[in-house]
Amino acid sequence: MLNVSSFKTLTGLTMAEVAVRLDAELPKEAYSAVPGAANLTDIDPNWMRKVFNEIFGICGIGWGYKYDPVDLHISTDTRARSSGGSRTVHVAALTHLTFWYKVTDEPGAVVTCEIDASGGSENDVEAYAMKGAITSALGNAASNLGFQESVYLGKRSHQTVGKKTASPAASKPAPAKSAAAAQNKTNVPSDAAPKPVLKPAPVPPSVPAAADESTFVVTIGARAGRTLGDIFKSEGGGKAIQFYTTMATGGNPAKEALKNAAVAFLAKNNGHVPQSVAA
Repeated sequence: MLNVSSFKTLTGLTMAEVAVRLDAELPKEAYSAVPGAANLTDIDPNWMRKVFNEIFGICGIGWGYKYDPVDLHISTDTRARSSGGSRTVHVAALTHLTFWYKVTDEPGAVVTCEIDASGGSENDVEAYAMKGAITSALGNAASNLGFQESVYLGKRSHQTVGKKTASPAASKPAPAKSAAAAQNKTNVPSDAAPKPVLKPAPVPPSVPAAADESTFVVTIGARAGRTLGDIFKSEGGGKAIQFYTTMATGGNPAKEALKNAAVAFLAKNNGHVPQSVAA
């Protein structure tokens, strides 16, 4: 029987150390806002590859990925520019990619671990769209491994990374007032009317998904009030919808409805159903 606690990467890291390194905060320049959605965070994939090389060993030896070219689908679409005119967009969908990495156990046997994923991308240049689909699938596999888990869980973002937390002294409670000081306060009649207690706003019911996901109206973030179909046709819209499919919902009904609609929308439009991230 395999003992996971005895596993180490080819660079000598234990699985516990791997988990810490995968979610460690990266330099501020590794994070950026998703175009058109300032409240969503994008992670530079070059940093993902750098971290993998440091944890597992150089690509091709300690980790890597593989896919069948028949699983990479390319289509084109003509879309209107916000500034006028139109442009041709290449949409790439990689329906299956296998990410792998190697570990060793105490006796020295090498074990290859695999994670299946899919991804999609769009670009004015076909080659960049293909490269983006591969990177997208690799990122989905990495998120299942725990890479930058805090971002997907909403605990870290491009807006908070690098900011210092309050010092322990600032968080200490104020010292209690002396009895004498308390007596100097104006006495309040015991029969004074109590202050009303503010009740928390009721949680809104789950937002039902539209029968046609393209007509689903986004209710949160910078693109609130727009449909998924309208967002998809705008510049950078495909990337925003791709992010919606892996966003952390935290149990928020509006976020859950948006995430489900985005997954269904991409499945109908380019054959890509991304790996989901735990809410």
